[in-house]
Amino acid sequence: MVFRPTMGISRNLSSEVSTEALSAQEVWQRCLEVLQHNFGSNTAPIRTFLGAVQPIQLQGGVLTLRVPSQFFYEYIEEHFSAIIVRTLRRLLGPKARLEYHVMTAAEAAPMRLPSQELPPPTVFPGIRSTQTFPTNLNPKYTFENFIEGECNRIARSAGMTVAQRPGQTAFNPLFIYGEVGQGKTHLAHAIGNYARLLHPDKAILYLTSERFTQEYTEAARSKKFSEFLQKLHSVDLLIVDDIQFLIGKQSTQDMFFHVFNHLHQKSRQIVITADAPPSELRGMEERIISRFSWGLAAPLMPPDYETRLAILRFKLQQEGIQIPEEILAYIAENVQSHVRDLEGVVIQLLAETSIRRRELTLSLAQEIVSRFKPLRTRAITVDAILKAVSNYFKIHIDELTGKSRRKEVAYARHIAVFLARKHTRNALKALGEYFGGRDHSTILHSYQWVSEMLPISQDLSRHVQDLERILFRTT
Repeated sequence: MVFRPTMGISRNLSSEVSTEALSAQEVWQRCLEVLQHNFGSNTAPIRTFLGAVQPIQLQGGVLTLRVPSQFFYEYIEEHFSAIIVRTLRRLLGPKARLEYHVMTAAEAAPMRLPSQELPPPTVFPGIRSTQTFPTNLNPKYTFENFIEGECNRIARSAGMTVAQRPGQTAFNPLFIYGEVGQGKTHLAHAIGNYARLLHPDKAILYLTSERFTQEYTEAARSKKFSEFLQKLHSVDLLIVDDIQFLIGKQSTQDMFFHVFNHLHQKSRQIVITADAPPSELRGMEERIISRFSWGLAAPLMPPDYETRLAILRFKLQQEGIQIPEEILAYIAENVQSHVRDLEGVVIQLLAETSIRRRELTLSLAQEIVSRFKPLRTRAITVDAILKAVSNYFKIHIDELTGKSRRKEVAYARHIAVFLARKHTRNALKALGEYFGGRDHSTILHSYQWVSEMLPISQDLSRHVQDLERILFRTT
């Protein structure tokens, strides 16, 4: 599909690279230099959105760029096209224009199989995987069943680009972040599965951060460290899920840093997921955080109404079940938390109608949805806890995280630490970073004090319960 800005004229293009590709490349390189000069030190947007762009034709003063998706076209047109067109007219004359060729699904995935089952190596004659270790990928997680919406479009588009050209785009590393239940793990597996489908000759490895830590620890204990390192160094695409759980594990972070550097220098692809953007990973080494900024940090947001409705329809279609539109709309409107909650509602609905033989009605849907009401609508973060405690006790956050030893401040701080330890998965060291750089033993002491006092202090119990209701109430 070809798009043009207001100053261009749309033409049909072949997906073949033109014989003028070299001169098109030279002109495009000059445009990039001008953009870099105009943006100064802030080159991240250029690397992010123009790294995957290819100049495919220069003819009659019209430069045509191939972009990976509609999203890329719209972003480039809005943010970069004015400078690009001015540069083209300086180089090629006053009638120079810019056009876009947005890749179709067939162009983006020429080897895609309808079933999306992972093919054996013999699917591609002459190409056989030499990978000697399991990928750890779950084949049920694909791009086909990852429903696209405004909430995840950037991450999904970047993920497909990375799978098509691992290590060859500006999205290295690709850092995907979002709250619990928004699809980070699904998308991480989808990237790996799609890359494996397109590139069966490449070695792909998916690891949770816990699995990374376990394999590293076991390798050191059993004196098989060189084998562990050799495996990681041989990977073409490394996916590490929930990187935040490396916080507080210094030696494992050191090993990850070494592996990251090796793979990046070899132009191997790295995909990382976390529950927060890099800047909020307190307790992670600064040198690691800085490397996350080399690529693209792509958010996964809670699904909007349209996306929730699309997810429900897809899930039910997979089960071969039809549900009245009124019931679908009710569920999509009232389950606003996680994708997992939507899936949970569908499972409960199927269980009630198929196992207990209950009639599928709006009242049944209302009953099932009410079971999910107590669930929080968002992941609880340390920042949310600090804000809630600050508002509840009328104590500024700077005091809670500062050095004040006033009795009322220390009391509120103990409760904040207790809630953070109980309702987040941060390590003690990471929590210490949130609370003004306190030692992990201080954090543990606060948690233990509240735990011991809760059964015997009515005031403390009431304060904790009040704050948990504030944090977990639906919005």
